[in-house]
Parts: sequence; structure tokens; C-alpha cells
Amino acid sequence: MSPSKYLKYFLFALTLVSAGSAFAQQNSLYTMYMWNQLILNPGYAGSRDAVSASLVSRHQWVGLEGAPSTQVFSIHSPLPNDNIGVGLTVENDRIGPTNNTGIWGDFSYSIKTGEKSKLAFGVRGGFAMFQADMRSIDRIEADDPAFNNDVSNRVMPNFGFGAYYYGDRGYVGVASPTLLENDLYGRTLDNTNQRGVGNRHYYLMAGYVLNLSADSGGVMFKPSTVIRVVEGAPVSFDLSGMFLIHQKFWIGGAYRYMDSFAAIGSVNITDHLQVGYAYDFGTSRLNNHHQGSHEIMLSYDFFKPDIKTRSPRFF
Repeated sequence: MSPSKYLKYFLFALTLVSAGSAFAQQNSLYTMYMWNQLILNPGYAGSRDAVSASLVSRHQWVGLEGAPSTQVFSIHSPLPNDNIGVGLTVENDRIGPTNNTGIWGDFSYSIKTGEKSKLAFGVRGGFAMFQADMRSIDRIEADDPAFNNDVSNRVMPNFGFGAYYYGDRGYVGVASPTLLENDLYGRTLDNTNQRGVGNRHYYLMAGYVLNLSADSGGVMFKPSTVIRVVEGAPVSFDLSGMFLIHQKFWIGGAYRYMDSFAAIGSVNITDHLQVGYAYDFGTSRLNNHHQGSHEIMLSYDFFKPDIKTRSPRFF
């Protein structure tokens, strides 16, 4: 498929996202999102023609007390009916005195739009377990009303949707993985009318792989982006560029708007196993208070005995 065709779908998806109101970032951030988009988009389920499992551990703002720490495991696969994909994602996110654990099941249905392209529609359902223990916070005032209710435990069901258009060299997707804006605390905060709410997030992602050498196994370049829209915060985005050398080594970097630059490296140890690492250099005013962010990824594709990848997968 030509780059112009992806640009057409990208602009259409961008229009859908921009139609919402100007949307605080609450969902976890990942630098190596381009290799496992199931975290963000249920339409991605089953797109790799294999049982694909991934484990990511991210430690953000190392050295800053209470900084975010996130671990996520996901697995997805097509069913014998090639049009259907299923997936499972388990994510744990700890920030300061709060801990949020989510378990999500994904289902996708794809339509063939060309010889090597498909358009998939996905839905997600599951729940999050939110815990907040304010007793662990040092108080300036012992009788601060914000801490009248010290502990919160909430089980919050949710669902989401996604669409994902992809071929052998590129993709465009749009998703909102959690549509319900759950009340996190079940009460107003600070004796006011304000409540802690999990805001709805929207994502737009796109990427394309370009040959930089006459030899298809030589050097390739993959630019990609993810744009986030969430209520109460400015639109944010990541831009990344990765070089693939001899179908084995990935090296490149990324920029997160008004937040950080990142160095990214990955190696395809075998046709099935990939290991990646990213280090984020902060650029915000918080930069003087931490030593950057670390992210590690491990993924493995379990292929059926009679299937060897029909063509290499780059995302």
C-alpha cells in the first residue's frame, strides 16, 4: 500500500479525534507503544497472525518519591476464523498512594480491504480495581479535610472501542479504551463539590515502514506517532523514528510533547522473540528532580506449527 493511502486514513481518523472537546492525562504512558498497540486499541487484537504475548515494565521519573511505576502483560491471537481476534490485557499502575489494576478482554472483527490490508473494529470490556491509601502521605496539617476518608477501594467496570487499518507496511488506528468516566473515590474531595473522576481518553496512532536501501533486508525506517486527547489537559503526542537494520536490530528515538526525549533500542533475538529498552530524558520543569525514566519490553510470538510468518511484521 502506498504512503498516500495511509495519509488519507490518518487525516480521517484525526478528524474523528478532533471532533471531541479539548480533553487530565491519567492513563499510563508508554514509549515503546509502537510494538504493542493492544494496550491502547482493542482493534489491534489478532493482527499479528500469531499468538503474541508482551510484557512491559516502566519506571518513570526514577529518584522521585511516589513516581509512576507500571507493568502490563498482554496476549492476543486470531481465531481459526481469520476475521476474528481476541486479546487479554492486565495492567498495574502505581502512583504515590494510589494503585490501579485493570483486567481487560478484547474482541476484534476485521474486513479485508485489499490484497494485503485489513480494517478491524474492536471492543473492550473489563474492570479496574482502584486503591488509594492517603495515610501514607505526610500531612502539613494533621486535620486536613482532604484526608478525612483515608482509604478508598473501588471496583469499576468499563468498556471501550477501537478501529485499526493496517497492511504489511503501515497502520492507522483510533481508539478510546475506557469510555466510562468512573468516580474514583465515591465521594467529593476536600469538602467541595469536586469529585475524582477517571477521564475518558482518545488515542490516534499511525506508522509506516520505508525501505532505505535496495536490499529489502538492509535498512528500513519506521516513523510513528500517537496522539492523546483527554478532558482537562492539552492535546499531547509522541513522535518516534526507528531504524531497522538487517531485519534484526531496531535503533532510534522519540519525542513526547513538552515532556521528554527518548533513546530506544530493540533486538529480534529470534523470529519469535524481541527484547527492547527505552530511556526517557525529561525536558519539563520536573527534570531537576529525577534521573529519567526506564522502560523494558519482552515479546514473544507463538506461531502455529504450519505457519511461518508470511511476511515480516514491523508493528
